[in-house]
Amino acid sequence: MKLSKMIATVLSITVLVNGNVFAATKKDTTLDIQTLDFETAVDMAITNDSSLKKIADQIDVTLETKEDLFDGGMRPGTPSQVVMVSAQRLAYLSNIHSLDSNYRISKITEDVTKIGIQAAIKNSFSTILLNQNRLELLQKNYNLQKQLLSQAKIKNKVGMMSKKDLEDLEREIQQMLEQIRQLKMNIDNAYIALNDLIGTSAEDRYDIIYDVEYEPLTMNMSIDTYISRKLSTDQSLQMQKIAVENTEFSVKTISLGTTGSEYRSTELEATNAARDYKTAKEEKEKSIRQAYIQLQQLESARKNLETDLEKAKSDLEKVKVNLQVGNVTQITLDQAALALDNLEYSFLENTFNHDLLMFTFDNTCVLGSAN
Repeated sequence: MKLSKMIATVLSITVLVNGNVFAATKKDTTLDIQTLDFETAVDMAITNDSSLKKIADQIDVTLETKEDLFDGGMRPGTPSQVVMVSAQRLAYLSNIHSLDSNYRISKITEDVTKIGIQAAIKNSFSTILLNQNRLELLQKNYNLQKQLLSQAKIKNKVGMMSKKDLEDLEREIQQMLEQIRQLKMNIDNAYIALNDLIGTSAEDRYDIIYDVEYEPLTMNMSIDTYISRKLSTDQSLQMQKIAVENTEFSVKTISLGTTGSEYRSTELEATNAARDYKTAKEEKEKSIRQAYIQLQQLESARKNLETDLEKAKSDLEKVKVNLQVGNVTQITLDQAALALDNLEYSFLENTFNHDLLMFTFDNTCVLGSAN
């Protein structure tokens, strides 16, 4: 799977919990700040997230209801035994079991939502900053191409360049203008999405403070051991495991009036839930392995970028020397500087992508399907 697809799956956690995890409450406010850092943005998004408020309310209600119902007596049967009780007692036990499950799911959903918000902020910040850097590069390139176009027109007049080559250059410059326009729109859309996440006006604009330090992946265990540990703690899998436990409870705790047909249907639900859980674990394992491979690829690409970056710096210094002695023109220097700028952009892109992927590799609940 390509890196862009892997990173895009970060936001797929909304499927695991509910469709409103990142649904921000619209506010008719203006952000009264000049800068925004990562921690502040995460706090604002958590405060603004309506689903977290609903989860907190649900937890309170669940605990209060459980306190009202549970008298400390008989609990549901364990998976190793079948408990046959009256319909009235089954309703009571089912209520208690449901409250236990709802509480656990609510707590897990709360954790997953907060992790998902951090991933979303990381994605928004890196998208805006990379687009802004890309825009600056495009504008530099556009200015350089305009200078080359002026030279090309002179060459065309004296017969040193064909009309077709001149028209191709003019067409490239027009395409560059369109790319600049599209990139500005992308930046606006990224700001709108971020503002929706943190609960501010769509028109708010501010400087983003996002200092990401590159830290290569270090593993003090095998990838198989790492995956095994993550599968046992992954919150999205824990929620599916609770679904399995719920169906097992229905199989092991039945009323005296349960018919054979009803029981077989309940057994089938339990079997299917167990199959779904097994499939989910297998898919999660694939996603973790692919994230591990992607991290290695990014780190390998970074080593190549470091080499290219040093060469570009050296080339730029050589051009500066040649410019001083009149061997090259200012345009040649501008081209060398732009080449260095492009490599620095690729370096920044690598840093941001690696940071986001490291976050998801550590918080596997926001890793999507490996398909």
